[in-house]
Amino acid sequence: MSKNELSRSKLGIASWVVYDMGNTLFSAGIVGLVFPLWLTRDMAGNDGTFGFSLSISMVIVFILSPVAGTISDVTKRKMPFLLFTTLVAIFATALIGVFNYEASIVLFCAAVILIHLANIFYNALLADMTTESNVGYIGGLGVGIGYIGAILAVVCGLLFYDSEGPVFLFKLMALLMFLLVLPLFLSGHYFIGNTEITELRSVLLRALRQAFLSLWHARKKKVWAMFLFARFWYFSSIYAGSVFAVLYGVETVDLSEKEVQLILAVGIIFGIPSGAVWGFLVDKYGSFLNLKINVMAWFLILGLAALLPVLDLPGELWWAVGVMSGVFMAGLYVSERPFVLSMSAPDTVSEYFAVYNMVGRLAAITGPFAWGYISSTLGLGQVASITWLSICSLIGFLVLICTKLE
Repeated sequence: MSKNELSRSKLGIASWVVYDMGNTLFSAGIVGLVFPLWLTRDMAGNDGTFGFSLSISMVIVFILSPVAGTISDVTKRKMPFLLFTTLVAIFATALIGVFNYEASIVLFCAAVILIHLANIFYNALLADMTTESNVGYIGGLGVGIGYIGAILAVVCGLLFYDSEGPVFLFKLMALLMFLLVLPLFLSGHYFIGNTEITELRSVLLRALRQAFLSLWHARKKKVWAMFLFARFWYFSSIYAGSVFAVLYGVETVDLSEKEVQLILAVGIIFGIPSGAVWGFLVDKYGSFLNLKINVMAWFLILGLAALLPVLDLPGELWWAVGVMSGVFMAGLYVSERPFVLSMSAPDTVSEYFAVYNMVGRLAAITGPFAWGYISSTLGLGQVASITWLSICSLIGFLVLICTKLE
């Protein structure tokens, strides 16, 4: 059996790319569109309810991320963990809205936690399929094609939100996710390494110890430490901005739900070819330069989104915001994965991605929490929240500018 869990064949690469469609469908369709609208429109929730639910989820992911990544490295397995976390997340998604309000929030949180843990194992599989010369291209292909999943989410919303309702959409999107992740599960090799697992407790203790050492050692590798610090700031703003975009458009900008979904669709459409373009630029000019360009762009996008309602600027500019969001979201993801791979050794890929995800999850705790706290608890409104997010992106960009590659 192949040493790799996913081959470098066209089938292996294609199945890895298609999985990203299911992952993006969840992010755009469940987290970014249907759940926040269902929560605020049908269940009388608000920005705080949604933001605090996401923050609690990310606290748990923050704790579990380094453990999950290190267990993957210790056991030399990714596919079994990816299979388990993804399938349980899909099942939880399908049950949202079936039970009462509180149970549905718990199911949503569980799905978010498991999808983010699955991403640790999914991202680590990139090393199985790529070489140093094509990692940007394949990563970009995954991001670009993955956007089709977001288009599916928007199309489902436009077709069925008004007629069938959000609870039907939870089930439909869960089914689509299952169909999209299935090729990867069928084509992957569930390879067990030479490490014998004699006792689960010993593996967990080793994982916890290694996770602590990984975080502690990060401070000694200056470029890696600076990147992680910058990522905390810029990802906090981008994640919160993306998950609250629909609510911001509907409640502050006074766009209709259909208009918001159409703008979202346009951004996604532009993001599809952008993934391949950014992949080419990463391979040619390096991931770090492209990362700085994309973070700076997000500072401008969020700043523009904050100014549009305040200055009563033309509504057509929202289409520009949508297009730029799609283009530079693709660029961010395409730039980050190769950079993490360049920092890690072959036998510590999962560990590095776990720390990378851990910092991202810490940012995903503070971003939605800050939005909900500023907008709802302090009562300053959504414009104040998005202004804070723009400042966070600027801080992240300045940290990257001050970081010199060794």
